Amino acid sequence: MWRWIGRFDSRASLRSKLLAAFALLVLVPTVAIGFFSYRKSSSIIQEQTSRAYLEALRQTSINLSYRMTEVENISYIVYTNDNLQQMLRRARTSELTTGQVMDDYKDIKEILHNLETSRNIFRIRLLVPSTALYTTENISLFGLSDSEFDGYRRELSEAKNMMAWKYLGPTSYLDAGTKNIISLQRLMKDFNNVTTSLGVIAIDVEERTFADVLQNMNLALPYKAMLIKDQSVITSYAHEPERLGIDKAPLADIVRLGGGTDGEARTIRYDGKTYLYLVQQLDNVDWKIVALIPTVNIADQSDMLGVYILLLSVGLIALATALAFLLSGRITRRLSVLADKMKGIEHGHFGETVKIEGRDEISLLQRRFNKMSGQIENLIGEVYRVTQHKQQEEMKVLEGRINSHFLYNTLDSVKWMALKSRAPDIARVVTDLSKFFRIGLNRGKDKIPFEKEIEHVRAYVDIQNVRFGGALRTEFAFDPGLQHIEMIKLILQPIVENAIIHGINKASGRDGLILLRGRLVGDEIVLLVADNGAGMDRETAAGVLDGTVGGYGLSNVHRRIQLYYGPECGVSIRSKPGAGTVVRLKLKTASVDPLRNGVRSAT
Repeated sequence: MWRWIGRFDSRASLRSKLLAAFALLVLVPTVAIGFFSYRKSSSIIQEQTSRAYLEALRQTSINLSYRMTEVENISYIVYTNDNLQQMLRRARTSELTTGQVMDDYKDIKEILHNLETSRNIFRIRLLVPSTALYTTENISLFGLSDSEFDGYRRELSEAKNMMAWKYLGPTSYLDAGTKNIISLQRLMKDFNNVTTSLGVIAIDVEERTFADVLQNMNLALPYKAMLIKDQSVITSYAHEPERLGIDKAPLADIVRLGGGTDGEARTIRYDGKTYLYLVQQLDNVDWKIVALIPTVNIADQSDMLGVYILLLSVGLIALATALAFLLSGRITRRLSVLADKMKGIEHGHFGETVKIEGRDEISLLQRRFNKMSGQIENLIGEVYRVTQHKQQEEMKVLEGRINSHFLYNTLDSVKWMALKSRAPDIARVVTDLSKFFRIGLNRGKDKIPFEKEIEHVRAYVDIQNVRFGGALRTEFAFDPGLQHIEMIKLILQPIVENAIIHGINKASGRDGLILLRGRLVGDEIVLLVADNGAGMDRETAAGVLDGTVGGYGLSNVHRRIQLYYGPECGVSIRSKPGAGTVVRLKLKTASVDPLRNGVRSAT
């Protein structure tokens, strides 16, 4: 019979199939659906409910992990703040005047206050082993004895990334009373001497911030959600507690009874009642989310559905509707496959094809779709190849305008003339300029060793230092493994140029400092360029990245990195007015297929 339906499905028109389906729905008996649904409804609902609630629990753990990660990122900003490092270092090693103490106190308070605007943060505290007067403030700044600080240092030095989440419970604040607090504590090392600890960063989050996430699980049934560490409950939330029957129960006993297997749904009995027990581990810390749901509420849903199914099975209309649903699934199966492939094209997966079945109207659509998909892929590939070829030719024409030998010889002559005229500063600038052009042109090659790229940046900064009277300082710190890795050229110099022109140059009364950091993580290269310039707001940073603000240098670097290394790589900016700018570049040790990458980027 199913073979006959298959032949009918592939040859008949859609209208004929629908007419046949409704005819079958009228003739088929009503008994099978009611009996099957009644037997299976309870087990299916409980299984689906467990899966749905486990997914809700997983999403809740993701939300909690996201908030904790946001707090950890803010601790990193405090940790890497160069001004804060200098002030804490000065407080440990120098005798400060009252004016210096007041200035440092004002600057530290401003740094911490600017970062406390996050919705997740209640207070940022700085604990320092210092006798400076501002440590007696006891609101955001606290002084520690040597023994107290040694305890923090030993504990946090053994923690991952030298930071740890702690449940502090009720905590008193001079300006805010008592709050239930969960705190991230991070050991702050001295960048100039990593064996020295400057203090401890404590970022306090109110317990209700985590409880709100548990409340937003939005489960349809009554539930109790708890955030626990080992056998201790950090925070909890109960939805419809009057229907739970465990609101006043010792929660730690329930946790011990249920166990702690991650991602598992099981049933437990407590005080004569049965509960669905769910566990989900958090990514950031060794904390878990536990949820309890009375199984009686799940059974109520199953019984209610069984009644509805029984009533619907009595009438011929209900039977016809159910069978129409089953048959329509087979009729529209090929249409569903075709629709899924079309969604794939919407998301950039060009070249997708479907298997052609039958000789009806749907098969005609399948043929047209396959042809259209192939043509789109070919056209996009051709457009990309033409565009890439055009860009390469334009670059060659631009580089060809500069006669490199003539330029080098001329600069060399100017250098010797300067030396002959006893002008060593001019000779040094000409030497740096010659080096800058030689490395930048790189004999027309697109890639350059990492050490040459750094040499190119040094030459540029030396030239700019002539203009700024030596007020520019640079600090370099790179993994040794990066030295001989080849990368695309001219990606760091435009960013350093932006830092000088749009950052340091606009920060009046301040010596310029540019920090360049680089590390190799697996097959990824992460570079950081930080300056202490004027900074910018979020809108300006976005405009710089897309080329609408401040020229096309940084946006060009972003596009070139994505072209060579894939859309997951590129440039990101983190900046605030008056707080400097950090530009992060992510590359890979090997470039991707530029043609395939270009086709996807074009979408």
